[in-house]
Amino acid sequence: MRTRVISGALIGVVTIIPGLLGGLWFTSLVVLVALLTTYEVNVMMQMSGFKPSLIFSLAAALASFAFVRFPTLPFIPAIATVLLFASIAMQMRHRQGQPIADWAIAIASGAYLGWTSGHIAAVRELDNGLWWLLIAIGITWLADSGAYLVGKRFGKRKLAPSLSPKKTWEGYFGGVGAAVLGGIVIGLVSPLGMMNSVIASLLVGIFGTLGDLVESMFKRQAHSKDSGRLIPGHGGAFDRVDSLLWAGVIVFYYATLLPH
Repeated sequence: MRTRVISGALIGVVTIIPGLLGGLWFTSLVVLVALLTTYEVNVMMQMSGFKPSLIFSLAAALASFAFVRFPTLPFIPAIATVLLFASIAMQMRHRQGQPIADWAIAIASGAYLGWTSGHIAAVRELDNGLWWLLIAIGITWLADSGAYLVGKRFGKRKLAPSLSPKKTWEGYFGGVGAAVLGGIVIGLVSPLGMMNSVIASLLVGIFGTLGDLVESMFKRQAHSKDSGRLIPGHGGAFDRVDSLLWAGVIVFYYATLLPH
């Protein structure tokens, strides 16, 4: 527990400082995390008997990230097109194993992690971006803590036993409740307004668990408890940001697409 607490504090510092600075500082941090999670997924798939190309996974992650974070760059679609055809051509040279599955895993996993991570970086660049980022990250961590505490004390009915046997419906609703309470607090002190803060936090509480379940799917495939050993007491980078990936997407589109 001591190791876990110390690591958690360091994670907080590493996240908060670039988050406050914004711009390329925060974008660089998110890019690094996206690449680390892509690497961890690639390793897990290797453990599962597949042989996805790490180079193409990382390239897909970078291209997808840039597509979201820097949508005005004119050459991103061209890069993505070259990457797609190059990866197919390279895979056709490998006649052993499962070339189609390996190619699909490499491109899909990298694209998923880069695309979702790009939204987290993009949230910081919105008007009142620091407050929206606080909802994406802070509410996710609060919901995770609420789900853990309530689930440990009252959890009985399994949420997704085939993917994550320890998650329960009681814990899930405890996390949603914690998210709403956090949204109320942010609504009282932020310029976002109470309604925006509560609705965005509620959505994070409801759908953020999807990111966790996606990671559980990868880990179940690899028969692995953690995605890696990068963070003492916490596992890998993917273990720490799984729920954040969907939270960033949810907050970004709520803040940009819906009338407030």
